[in-house]
Amino acid sequence: MKYLFFIAMSLLFFSGCAYKNEAIALDSYKAEYAGPVSKDKKTIYLRTVKDLRANKSIIGYIDQKSATAIKFYSNENFAEKYAEGLGYALNLAGFNIDASKQEASLVVEVYIKDIEIIYNDKNFDTNLNGEIELEVIVRKGDDVITQNFRQKGSKWIAPSNNSKDLEPFLYTLFSDSIDQIVTRLTRF
Repeated sequence: MKYLFFIAMSLLFFSGCAYKNEAIALDSYKAEYAGPVSKDKKTIYLRTVKDLRANKSIIGYIDQKSATAIKFYSNENFAEKYAEGLGYALNLAGFNIDASKQEASLVVEVYIKDIEIIYNDKNFDTNLNGEIELEVIVRKGDDVITQNFRQKGSKWIAPSNNSKDLEPFLYTLFSDSIDQIVTRLTRF
């Protein structure tokens, strides 16, 4: 009976201490846009925001030499989050986003090409590196301008294999990339 109790307690202990890699969530954009403001209250029509990544659930991994790589997951719809965040930031920058495609002075398309976060516990200065790669197509009359954005960041975090610990870092990359796009749109 003693052994059965010991085995049951051991199983309970070890199953409670098992590694759980929860999916990363992404908060809605709520940063205060502090960049330049549109001087002539241009109208923008956000035509589309598409996520072009092949695997939309994997956003990074732990850089290690073992055969089984630990990956970071997210169940977020990044295209929807970008559309919502861009709309909010464009309003803060003085743009009118309530225009139809025909009456807008700028028609904007955003394509998410890559989101990658890499954790490397071998580096003591910055053990977390991330990058968001976007392509933005702006149509101004008959002119079509394609711009590529790479928002990079790095920081040190306490050693962790849990995806949830990366949420603040991912949000910073997300909001900085939106600010970078809106700042560029104020120049048109």
